[in-house]
Amino acid sequence: MNKLNFPPLTLSEWKETKESLHKYCRLVGAIREVLSDPLPKSLHTNLLLCRRGFTTSPLPRGDGSGGQTFEVIIEMNRARLSIESNYREPLHITLTGQSLNALCDETCSLLTDIGINPPLERPSFLEGTRGQFDKNQVKKYWLALKSTKRLFKQIKAQLPGDSSPVQMHVDTLILSLTWYCKTFFSVNSVEEIDLGLSAGDELFPEAHFFIQSFPDKQVLKNVIAHRDSDLIVNDNSKIILPYSEVSKSNSGDALLYNFFRPVYGSIISR
Repeated sequence: MNKLNFPPLTLSEWKETKESLHKYCRLVGAIREVLSDPLPKSLHTNLLLCRRGFTTSPLPRGDGSGGQTFEVIIEMNRARLSIESNYREPLHITLTGQSLNALCDETCSLLTDIGINPPLERPSFLEGTRGQFDKNQVKKYWLALKSTKRLFKQIKAQLPGDSSPVQMHVDTLILSLTWYCKTFFSVNSVEEIDLGLSAGDELFPEAHFFIQSFPDKQVLKNVIAHRDSDLIVNDNSKIILPYSEVSKSNSGDALLYNFFRPVYGSIISR
């Protein structure tokens, strides 16, 4: 198996690009949400990862369309939004940092051309400020996401019971794997454990890996209490490993796997 790749992601260098990408993901996520059948745990509100980037997955064109489907993809290496269907030629919009309002207008116009009228709440997408979309920074972030997805798929194969797909949460720009672990506890203090890669948040602005339990966010503190570790536990009771530590390490694969494995492994063995 090829070595996982975690190139540097420095906030000062890609902050504006990250903000633009976040807006674009929110738009595509909203399209998936309004045109999908509801899924448990609101999974239909997130985006999936495909070979080229973030995808809505194929969506039905509508009743009476005879099995016609379409898919909206944010292609990370090509820096474009693509609309692909099984009944028309692909349509593309180059992502350059255009405002959310401009991208929403152009996307909805192309969807209308192929017979799709997504009932979006347009006031949510009226932000008109132009930003940046640095292709090189986007490609580095995409490499990090693909590597993280590969690791999460390895972990998912080891988890008993149910777990979510590896998915992108568009409201927070978090790639996560959720383990629904309630039945593996003698008390109902924990129902889910989230393993994730965050592009950064208000409490920890730089990119970071994390583990968090829900609804009892304190339980993981007990798990790591006896570990000889420099891990961070922030105010939101997330156990955090800064992305920069993995990126700078000569053995980032092992460092990251060792970050996740002892935590969920300790809980499984209870």
